[in-house]
Amino acid sequence: MQIYTSLDSYKGPRPVVTMGTFDGMHPGHRALLEKLKELARRENTRAMVISFWPHPRIVLEHDAEKLRLLTTLEEKTRMIQDTGVDDLMIVPFSKELADLTAEEFVDEILVKKLNILHLLIGYNHRFGKGGTSFEQLIPISHTFGFEISQFKHIDVTGLTPSSTSIRNLLLDGRIPEANFMLGYRYTITGRVTGGMKLGRKLMFPTANLEISEKAKLIPPDGVYACVVKVRGTYYGGMVNIGVRPTVSEQMDHRTIEIHILDFDKEIYSEELSVSFITKTREEKKFASLDELRQQLVKDEVEIRRILKLNGIG
Repeated sequence: MQIYTSLDSYKGPRPVVTMGTFDGMHPGHRALLEKLKELARRENTRAMVISFWPHPRIVLEHDAEKLRLLTTLEEKTRMIQDTGVDDLMIVPFSKELADLTAEEFVDEILVKKLNILHLLIGYNHRFGKGGTSFEQLIPISHTFGFEISQFKHIDVTGLTPSSTSIRNLLLDGRIPEANFMLGYRYTITGRVTGGMKLGRKLMFPTANLEISEKAKLIPPDGVYACVVKVRGTYYGGMVNIGVRPTVSEQMDHRTIEIHILDFDKEIYSEELSVSFITKTREEKKFASLDELRQQLVKDEVEIRRILKLNGIG
């Protein structure tokens, strides 16, 4: 896949194009991109995805502080690449871009910059100032000489996958349901940073994960069963997200601590990914470190059971 960050840099044939933020790359997104590739093969041309970054809500300040992303730009790029499309055009989103009407956007970007052959619109996608519908885009496509079609939504056992509904499930701690809607396990990636080293004293050494993308959605406080990817290998793991009330007075500072099962190597400053399976309990304050250690033993037994049920370990 060719990745472009400038509209002026594309010099290929007239492409078949679809557009969107594609946060999460859920089954609806992937089905849309399969249709895009099918149209491109039919026309013997290239399948191009236009995605916007930063997320429009951040730029337009529409409850931006509440927005939590399912995928970072790097994660989304990798997932789009895995679908096998030919080109990804990452368009910097700005207030100036948001002020363009649909007709101005078509004229200035889709036609003059990319000379598109066909525009494929998602079933609920609107663009341009005020949000132009598919029906309103049909005469615009005739004016500028390209084809246009609309992709109908797909169901996942009676449900329509959407980034918003998946975010809400994750924020409620309903990990299995969110994973089902995503079509994969929800994942966060970060670097291992220094911590209090308390886990070693408890016989449960942990890696403290720091996430660089501040808008990335972190599941609510609690203990989770997970799969950890480190140095290209997958391990079972147990994750604690929260403020560590038993050992810390900084009740406003959330941490992500991962105990990787059957792993004892030093990985400070290395990157690792955590894929969530399910939440096993709420975070709580224990009366002593010994009581906390006893709970961690119980957590490990439960999490190993869950991992085995999921074919891990």
